[in-house]
Amino acid sequence: MFEKPPKIEIQNPKPFNFEKWLGLELPKQYEENVKILNKLGILEVLPEAKDSGIVGIDGKEYPLPEMEEIKKEILKNKEMFETKMKQGFTDLNIVPFGVPLQKLIQIMEKCILKHHKEGTLFTAKKNIDDKNEPLQKLELNESEPLFKWDGYDNADTEGKIVYYPKEFSKDNHQGQTKKEILEKNKKGFFITLNEEKLNIPKKNQNEIIGGRKRLEANKSSNDYLKMLQNKEEYKNEQGQVPEEWIAKFLTTLEKHNQVIDNYEGNGKASFQLGAYFPFSGNVPGACWFRDSQRAGLYGDFPGRQSGADGARSSARVL
Repeated sequence: MFEKPPKIEIQNPKPFNFEKWLGLELPKQYEENVKILNKLGILEVLPEAKDSGIVGIDGKEYPLPEMEEIKKEILKNKEMFETKMKQGFTDLNIVPFGVPLQKLIQIMEKCILKHHKEGTLFTAKKNIDDKNEPLQKLELNESEPLFKWDGYDNADTEGKIVYYPKEFSKDNHQGQTKKEILEKNKKGFFITLNEEKLNIPKKNQNEIIGGRKRLEANKSSNDYLKMLQNKEEYKNEQGQVPEEWIAKFLTTLEKHNQVIDNYEGNGKASFQLGAYFPFSGNVPGACWFRDSQRAGLYGDFPGRQSGADGARSSARVL
């Protein structure tokens, strides 16, 4: 009989203070993220709204949600968000969901090239806040800094990708296209909370934060989706979508000069469980390919399982 690996309960040095996060951390993260979205050219001044925001794939203007709107929504569901924050979901992500995927991909490619030319392209540390841990510089394939599977081409504008499927099947996915979501909720932005810990854990790492075991590598997309749907510890979480992963990649690179999900480094590749390509039967995936020296956006079969693959989830605010 093999012994089960011990569960590691991660304790924060200080008890989590919800009011302090709301009063200090939320404004700080909001301003940082907005500054990055502006710098990268994702946000623009909207001609009709006379406000900062995006133009969606439907040609409509979507103003950037104000911080007070985010704060109000969190307070409206205080018990739920306080629980998720105690489980490590304290990293704000402003997701320009309505923007064409192709535009975000082009911006991501330019951002990677810029950091490489400036000598500020590094792989993620084990602990992003550890000042004593040295940064490891990444080499880059300058001719193709980002590999993109052709299934992404016009996927959102032509309805070839659906969001928030109930299952990964062509005939019963129950997901919605981007146009359908924009028409329904009238918002071009998603606001989510991501885990503060940057790297996806390897298999049997057994990290538990606030009674929740972090999603570990070496499960299939089907398995991860069922876990989010059926396990109490993952209640009020959802799989990420490609736009969300790209936003996280860009803000991490701009804030810390580090790429996420380097499966040959401290991280793992990431399935985007919040999206699905019915035409091919693939689930979106993303990572940094250290061997081929580039980022990658690809599709994978929902039954595929590997020690190099994991998944991220988030708590949706707006």
